[in-house]
Amino acid sequence: MNLNKLLTVLRQRKNTPARNQQAGRHERYTHALEQFLDGHQPAVRLSGAYTLANLADGWLTDTSLPEQVRREEAQTIIDALTGCIRTPYPLAQKRQVLESDEAPEGYEGNFARDQVALREEQLVRRTVFMEFSRRLAAITKSNEESQHAVPPISPIWADLRFDFGGAPIFYPLRQLHFQNADFASAAFYGPADFFGATFHGDTSFSAAQFTADASFHGANFNDWVGFSAAHFAGAATFSGAHFADVASFATVTFTGETDFSDAVFSAVADFAVASFESDANFSRLNTAGIASFAAVTFGGEAIFTASTFHDEAHFAASVFNRPAVFSKSLFGGAARFAGIATKQSAMFSNVRFASAADFSGALFTQYEDFGGARFDGDATFSRASFIALPRTSYEMDFPQYANFGNAAFAQDADFSEATFTACVGFGKATFARAVSFNGASFEGAYFADATFGQGADFRQTSFAYVEPSFGGSEAQPQRARFSAQADLQDYLFEARPESVHGFSCGEAELLNRTFVLPLGAVLYDPDSWDEEKQEYTRISEPAK
Repeated sequence: MNLNKLLTVLRQRKNTPARNQQAGRHERYTHALEQFLDGHQPAVRLSGAYTLANLADGWLTDTSLPEQVRREEAQTIIDALTGCIRTPYPLAQKRQVLESDEAPEGYEGNFARDQVALREEQLVRRTVFMEFSRRLAAITKSNEESQHAVPPISPIWADLRFDFGGAPIFYPLRQLHFQNADFASAAFYGPADFFGATFHGDTSFSAAQFTADASFHGANFNDWVGFSAAHFAGAATFSGAHFADVASFATVTFTGETDFSDAVFSAVADFAVASFESDANFSRLNTAGIASFAAVTFGGEAIFTASTFHDEAHFAASVFNRPAVFSKSLFGGAARFAGIATKQSAMFSNVRFASAADFSGALFTQYEDFGGARFDGDATFSRASFIALPRTSYEMDFPQYANFGNAAFAQDADFSEATFTACVGFGKATFARAVSFNGASFEGAYFADATFGQGADFRQTSFAYVEPSFGGSEAQPQRARFSAQADLQDYLFEARPESVHGFSCGEAELLNRTFVLPLGAVLYDPDSWDEEKQEYTRISEPAK
């Protein structure tokens, strides 16, 4: 082939319809982008946005090109559109003012003109999201309802990235569809409205700033989502939201009221080290994976009424500054409340702990209520402190081992009618005031080294397996201590007639007073405490 013929062939190849079409797209892209960047004519900008989205369709549906090329060309267009979304807009911070009916006193600038400019910018930018959503919604419908009418949009749309990181968002985005959306460090001015939105692919709101109320009511997160280190300055609503994959709210600050009522977490729910400065409503919460609320600070009421935790629930080291309400909730996995601090009431009435429950080192400063609670697994209250008056009657059910070792009850403690199906340990527990086990049922009970500061009511108790232990053993002669300053009639030890085991009692004498106590127990003088030795120095001989 001579040179002239070769050149002719090359020109023909260069000028094929496919190449001409691609070149035309590039030209249209340049022109449309110029239109979209026009800051003065909203209609022109909207035309540019529509053209750019359609061009992305064109690239993605061009089967004459390799898939990678199609995606790269479409991604270039998406990056251009999202880059414009990320562009700062000075009036964004004035959104709430400009959306009011009248200009506030002292407003700087032309209020009417700024109102118009803001509305126009909102329209243009939201249109971009709507164009994305329209295509992604079609994909979602195709994937979920499948096999029917396939939309004229390539599924490759679903693999594109949408970077809105650091963007100023000052318009509603409710009921839209998002894919691989990155809102990290974005600033939401005015209400952030994602009501009923659908998120596919990994979604990030990490370090996002919500300057006013934020609504994700009924939103669906179908893949991983992260809100870590985000800040909600107003109310945050996630009621009825569904999280299909891991959801991270670790280190998030919720300044206003927070609502996660009826939210469903199908995987891990991570709220570790989050801060709720106002009321937090998690009523009827449903978590299938591990739920972590470890080291969380609740400044307002913490409401977890009728919630279901199918897997482990971690609340260790959390602080509840106002009432904590878990009534009627179900903990299917281990419930870890070790080291929590409740500054006001703590309500665990009618809660079912299907696995182990750990309240070791917990601090109950005020009223706490475990009435009707059921502990199907081991229950640990070792080193727990009950500072205020507990509920009048616990009526708790402990089918497995219960440990109250080293627990401290500063006020009256009432375990009346409690059922301890397995053994229970109160070793080294301190009852500063009266304690009642009236009507309680035990397999066996261990009170060695426990301290009773006032009355102890063991009437109508039942011991099915072994008699209660108050005297320790020869190897560990730790003996229960009863105050010699109490009233004689306040120490009552009387098992039910049908009880397999009862109390073996004797007498002990101190301060010229004689008490009837369980064998091996001793009397002590509360005024004989030696701070240096950390013990009472005036102790009677064991009851015999």
